[in-house]
Amino acid sequence: MDIHDENGAVAVPTLYTERLSLRAPTMRDARVITKAINNINISRWLTVVPFPYGITDAEWFINENLKGRFRAHLIWQNDVLIGTVGLDDELGYWLVEDAWGKGYATEACRAVIAHHFATTDNDLIKSSYFVENNASRNVLTKLCFVDVGAHVHHSVARGEDVPGRSMELSRERWNSL
Repeated sequence: MDIHDENGAVAVPTLYTERLSLRAPTMRDARVITKAINNINISRWLTVVPFPYGITDAEWFINENLKGRFRAHLIWQNDVLIGTVGLDDELGYWLVEDAWGKGYATEACRAVIAHHFATTDNDLIKSSYFVENNASRNVLTKLCFVDVGAHVHHSVARGEDVPGRSMELSRERWNSL
């Protein structure tokens, strides 16, 4: 059911919510992505994002999306980049600090999850969070993910292993909401 682009990669459609637009990153976004995520208060909560985060990191991220290896959406509130949400092996997301606590992560993730279940045969979405990250736990809980156990992920930005919790959301649970 996935839609593929001319190169055979899974296309990332533009999605809209009440307050946000979500679209695939392009090379013209490299500088704005770099500026937005080059913040230890953000990268410390993510597994693969380094700190400091440079333009070459953004270009790599964009290229991986263009090649179809990632399916990420940039989250825009009006004309301001406020974060990213992606769904491949796991649902992952981040927001700029100014956007924290306003429901944007939940809103963006909800749109991506709805699109995912409407366009794929995959019946299970996985996600996780570092146990210290109460905000991320709250987002996943609002989205009706259920806790399925402890794990440890390596945080590139921190340079250490960090305890976390694994979460899952089934199509059946999503459809029952």
